[in-house]
Amino acid sequence: PDKGSFPLDHFSECSDLKEEYLRCLKEHKHDNMSCRYLSKKYLQCRMDKNLMRREPMQSLGFTDEEVMAKPARKKNKTKTKEDTGWTVGVDGIRPERSNEWRRPTLINIRAFLGENEKKDGG
Repeated sequence: PDKGSFPLDHFSECSDLKEEYLRCLKEHKHDNMSCRYLSKKYLQCRMDKNLMRREPMQSLGFTDEEVMAKPARKKNKTKTKEDTGWTVGVDGIRPERSNEWRRPTLINIRAFLGENEKKDGG
């Protein structure tokens, strides 16, 4: 990790904040942006208890405005084709026509046989 390793919280000095963060995630439909203030508090607790090196919160990606919960963000889930009733193999797919299909080859045999000229000439 970027910040190196740090001691585990063996004595549960900051576990109450961790539990509060998990509750917040459940209440806000697992939207971590709603609970960032608790992440900030948790990291501050770890720094205060010498469980990690002290660093400014800005360098950890936090702002001064993150002091309370925010409403969960709305997910703009667009419906997929399957949600709207589209069925594989039925909707929007034409069966291949044998006259349009050509077998892939390494050598263009039609050029040797002169079939292209027949189509053009007549």
